[in-house]
Amino acid sequence: MLPFRTRRLIAAAAAVAGAFPLATAGTAPAAAAGGAMAQTLNCSGSVRVNITNTGSVDGKGTLRCATPTTSYDGQLTLSGSVTSSSGLVYQTKTNDQLSIFSGSTGEIIDLSVNRSLQKASDTPSGNATEQGTGLVIGGGPFGGSTETESGTGTFGTGMTTTFLITSNYILDLHG
Repeated sequence: MLPFRTRRLIAAAAAVAGAFPLATAGTAPAAAAGGAMAQTLNCSGSVRVNITNTGSVDGKGTLRCATPTTSYDGQLTLSGSVTSSSGLVYQTKTNDQLSIFSGSTGEIIDLSVNRSLQKASDTPSGNATEQGTGLVIGGGPFGGSTETESGTGTFGTGMTTTFLITSNYILDLHG
């Protein structure tokens, strides 16, 4: 029996090979039995999230998205606002774009994400954690998929509070 992660990556490779426009030269993906498509895309890398004193949120991330047979360059862009803040924890709602590239072709996946960013201390800088869950907005090969993410890193506070989530940052899309 293969380990769970290996089985998940093999399933991702099959889904991407059959449904991801990069692999199929832009042809429309065929729906799986029952009309639903189950795609999985696993990405890792780092993300920078800025929170201003007025509560706006923006950020960027550089990711590598992969299956057992293919990997893709990825760029995550996020924007939104703080929905609540208490002590060391910021709850945010962002609209993100995950851009995946292979050669000269690409796919843009729109996400709606609820994200929690937590400082480990009340000092001007220190360790931090990040967790998020969301949904893929719209159709396409990942329409209806859910998004989960998590990671650790550092924060710094000045005119903006900046979270640099550079360790163990993982973003997964799964149908």
